[in-house]
Amino acid sequence: MKKRSLILLFIFSIFVQQAQAQPWKKLLKWSKRDKSTLIQTARIGTVYSSWELGINYGESHYNGDLSKSFFQLVNMHQAIGGFLRYQHTRYWAYRLSYMKGTLSASDANNKSSLRYRNLSFSSPLQELSLVVESHFPEFSVCQNFNWSAYVFAGIAGFKFQPSNQYGDLQSLRTEGQGTSSNPNQKPYKLTQIAIPFGIGIKFVPIRPIVIGAEIGFRKTFTDYIDDVSTRYPDANVLRTEVGANAVAASFSGYGGNNPESKKSYQRGNPQFKDAYCIAQLSLSYCFLYDCRSERHRFNDVGGCKSF
Repeated sequence: MKKRSLILLFIFSIFVQQAQAQPWKKLLKWSKRDKSTLIQTARIGTVYSSWELGINYGESHYNGDLSKSFFQLVNMHQAIGGFLRYQHTRYWAYRLSYMKGTLSASDANNKSSLRYRNLSFSSPLQELSLVVESHFPEFSVCQNFNWSAYVFAGIAGFKFQPSNQYGDLQSLRTEGQGTSSNPNQKPYKLTQIAIPFGIGIKFVPIRPIVIGAEIGFRKTFTDYIDDVSTRYPDANVLRTEVGANAVAASFSGYGGNNPESKKSYQRGNPQFKDAYCIAQLSLSYCFLYDCRSERHRFNDVGGCKSF
């Protein structure tokens, strides 16, 4: 309704201007070219759309109980992926993306006050996300050297599996999940939901190629990407019900130094969830786009693929 109202208002203003400049009889005898121009003008911002298929390459970075600051170069790892983007208008786009990377960290690079824990992890990361992009200024692939910054937000599902020299940490139940000493805490799930958001910029060096760069943050709802969250478990119960390897993984900072005495000691901080971010470059090919409503705007003389 809002778009229709704006179009009607624009058409009405054209009519008023024409009425002031010439008699009504001349106004009613508009040529086909005048009518076509009016229709194209009214369609700006509503007709333009495009589809893009692209690839991403960048870095993934973990932030949580095993990192001493928001950003640590040592925690960065290669990330690759691909995406499909639908540019609905010059201001809004929708993007479906898949990304594969790695997350890791170690107390060896943590705050000196926490290095005694000697905990570490490495986890593969797979993410499928759907986000909405808002562009400023407006973006169109119909003009070479066109660029736009954008913000984005959406929803993502991701899969992880932390491990270290002791093996798969989730199955070792390093905080006693599901054991008789902690029966109410179930093992954490390896597939979780995240909220991706961030900023980026994209540029058209030559139609239909688009290159871009962005940094995106992921708010998660789990504190177990690094397998560290609450307190140390009962070592005797963990040894009996899971195995000696589970005790070694949970109490690795204490070695054989009486881990039974560390029961209920603080192991992590459950008040803050783990997070990760992805910084990446993108290259995409615009395989369907409609520039018909853009021609008078960019002096386009043809060559546009249309639906």
